[in-house]
Amino acid sequence: MEPSREEIDFQQANELTRGRQRFFRRPKKPADIISQLMARKGYCQNQSANELEDLWQELVGQKWQNKTKVGNVNRGVLEVFVVNAGVNQKIGFEKRKLLAALKQKVPQNKITDIKFRVGSVDQQ
Repeated sequence: MEPSREEIDFQQANELTRGRQRFFRRPKKPADIISQLMARKGYCQNQSANELEDLWQELVGQKWQNKTKVGNVNRGVLEVFVVNAGVNQKIGFEKRKLLAALKQKVPQNKITDIKFRVGSVDQQ
């Protein structure tokens, strides 16, 4: 039995109505808003950077403490600024040991490599 013309019109109208339905967003939870705000403003990164700086100073010790400064972590590569090319070469020999220690101490940062660059280092 074939559907009548009225039933076909009703089905088509129903499909059009469903296509135009709007689904409104639910209100956001305050916890989600706060976490997005903190991520956008970079508060978590500042805390993480300070922890990484302290850990780096602990790892390198007195020998390289005033000659190196930790930069950013980008795609798993930690950028470290050094005073001059000589320090860059010497600390490059300790790169594997430092990388292994960083991976062990802060696995959440997922550091896969260290890149040393000659740049300004604030003397403290």
